[in-house]
Amino acid sequence: MRRPVLWLLSILFVCAASITAQRGDQTHWERYRRQATKPQPDQHLTDPAIVGAIDLHAHHDPDSYPRQADAFEIARLAMERGLRGIVLKNHWTETAGVAYLVRKYATPGFEVFGAVTLDTPIGGVNPQAVRYMADVAGGYGRIVWMPTHDSEHEVRYNKEQRPFVRVSRAGALLPEVHEVIGLIAQHDLTLATGHVTPEETLQILRAAKAAGVKRMIVTHPLLDPQFTWMSIDQLREAADLGAFIELTGGAVTADGEPKRRALAAVKAIGGSHFIVGSDAGLAGRPNHTDTLALAAKSLRAAGVSEAELTLMFKDNPAFLVKLK
Repeated sequence: MRRPVLWLLSILFVCAASITAQRGDQTHWERYRRQATKPQPDQHLTDPAIVGAIDLHAHHDPDSYPRQADAFEIARLAMERGLRGIVLKNHWTETAGVAYLVRKYATPGFEVFGAVTLDTPIGGVNPQAVRYMADVAGGYGRIVWMPTHDSEHEVRYNKEQRPFVRVSRAGALLPEVHEVIGLIAQHDLTLATGHVTPEETLQILRAAKAAGVKRMIVTHPLLDPQFTWMSIDQLREAADLGAFIELTGGAVTADGEPKRRALAAVKAIGGSHFIVGSDAGLAGRPNHTDTLALAAKSLRAAGVSEAELTLMFKDNPAFLVKLK
């Protein structure tokens, strides 16, 4: 009697493991949930470049995997360290509503904005998601990211078997991409290109410029090939189209290929075409303000001027959230 029971239990265990694996393969965030770690202590870092800065890339709790801190805590810390504002980012849902609550209950007078990222939970490249964010109480929605972790490019690059979001087919942008771009222009929002291919990035920027979009960001194109990995010539074309090139804090603080490429790009194109966002928020890594301070110190040590740092941390981000 014992052997059939053990055999049945083993079959059930294998089936459960298979189902769990299949479920995990459906979502990008599963891998991060398995890497949960304790928050890193606040290092209390500061720098002249972050006083008055605006962090356009602030990840926060609540989320589908552990984050360093919640939106209220991140905003309070940024305000205490002298920042002018932040943009809350979630890969899976709009954050204009959270920005409204943070402003009202945690940081009155401090500039907190929201965004929407066009990944699978929001319906992909979904014009209705953009319309909703633009109409959320307070009017604090500012940035529309094209697909990020659910982009066709990232899913295929990582050889994953899970749903993804397309922005183009057979070399042409999809109709819904053009509709979203039209809504961004209509509401004077900022377009961020997401984790698409370099060619798709430039297609999106060309279409956005033609549609009258005034504010554009190339989403961390120097961070890693699974995101958008652009050459100097491609970045120069993006800048010529009027887009700002995003550097993420972590990428310019750790020695390696991303930092080398980032510094080379700033030298070749000029700091006036760049912004720096923390892209912080994962548990176990430096918090948002520490990340920005470390990034400023690293860029300054590499020869970036104070005038360029002011543009990258303060003036350019202010323009992108309509504070300038």
